[in-house]
Amino acid sequence: MKLFESPSKFVAFLGRSTVPLVLVASGVLVGVAAPAGAAANNGTGTMTSSVSSVTYGSTGHTITFTYTAASGGVSAGGVHLTVPNGWSPPSSTGTAAGYTTVSTGTLTFDGQTIIDLGFTLAAGKTLTITYGSKALKGPGATATATVGPVTWTTYEKSTSSGTETQLAKSPTITVTQTLATPAAPNIALVSPTSIIVSFAPNPNAKYSNVIVYLASSKAVVKEVTGNTSGTETITGLIAGDSYYATITSVGNGTDYFTSAVGAHSVSVTPGVLTVSAKNAFIAFGQPVVITSVVNGLQSTDKAVVGNITYTFTGVGTTVYASSTVAPSAIGTYSVLPANATVVVTPATDQGIYAKSYNYVAGSLSITAPSKAKLRAIRVAGGAWTGRTVTVVVIGAGFTGQPRIVSSTGRGTSARVFRDSGTRLSVRVTTRSTTPRGVHTFKIIFANGKSVNVHYNQF
Repeated sequence: MKLFESPSKFVAFLGRSTVPLVLVASGVLVGVAAPAGAAANNGTGTMTSSVSSVTYGSTGHTITFTYTAASGGVSAGGVHLTVPNGWSPPSSTGTAAGYTTVSTGTLTFDGQTIIDLGFTLAAGKTLTITYGSKALKGPGATATATVGPVTWTTYEKSTSSGTETQLAKSPTITVTQTLATPAAPNIALVSPTSIIVSFAPNPNAKYSNVIVYLASSKAVVKEVTGNTSGTETITGLIAGDSYYATITSVGNGTDYFTSAVGAHSVSVTPGVLTVSAKNAFIAFGQPVVITSVVNGLQSTDKAVVGNITYTFTGVGTTVYASSTVAPSAIGTYSVLPANATVVVTPATDQGIYAKSYNYVAGSLSITAPSKAKLRAIRVAGGAWTGRTVTVVVIGAGFTGQPRIVSSTGRGTSARVFRDSGTRLSVRVTTRSTTPRGVHTFKIIFANGKSVNVHYNQF
């Protein structure tokens, strides 16, 4: 029996038929595709990347992007994938760094955007976009030098007449930094109770985290965050303790590199002591007694100078170019402590001071012997309770820098710092517990003679 009398009637039947699959040829049934059902909504499906992170500025990348169709599939649809700025431009040239291929569809480009159109996918089926392909001997793509996570924005349309719509989630590739391990921070001693920490991490670091530790217990002394390089001064430390520091360089939030432990450092600067000769004024023929003053100590320390040798230089009636023997001629001399042994107390502090010292010259003035009769007439100025002031003792026959003792005992100290023969300049320190009123200075000279003078304390 004939189903159709002519081929034209068969074709007409196919045009009216709703039967999914019918084709007769030589008595054999052959299947044909029926009209597709409704496609997925625009902007659906997923796009994933074979790479999640790369090092900034790195080369040779081949990245495969995979699009998976949503329920309903794609019928002659398309995807747009935008390559972020700084990456190699996508290209159809096989030798280009951004050479790009697709598994299905028609490939075109618009600047940094890869466009694939005209492909049909059933639900759950995929297409691939290979960016930076080396199939034709290309070098692979070069990553941007901009650090951080960057989205490769993707649009999709599920039919030829659909509207390109951005996917709910586009692939993201994070560009990271490769930071060199920073050098351990250097700790320098700047005062008896302070240190300075210097650090210089990789300049590409976003920020740094410097931690200073107490060596004995590894307790954190201070943490400095936010500087990529610089210095940090830490005060209020304990003499004799030891400290070290580490630094962590942080890149874009994914790279963390910690330095090696820094060398231990004593927190107290070996104190640079200054030993100076005290200025002295004596009369000709009197013994020369030079005293030394030590500066640079902490307030809780005291120092005694022993085994000291002085050098006297200057010109009097006799020339002393350089001598350790006290001059006897009238004139003014420079007095330099050539060397000294300094003992610091408390003994526990001796180790925090240097074993070599700075020396500062004083002066020695040898005056002609006075022929005037020794006497003290009056005191110009007066002492003040709880303060240090300068007074002048006016008189005659003064020689050298005599010693002065107050009738108040240890409540008052007086020291002569200048002698002109008729005037003694005296620095007076009075304790707050010393009573006010009229008191007496006893002025004792190197030859054993002495004289008294009254003074007022206010």
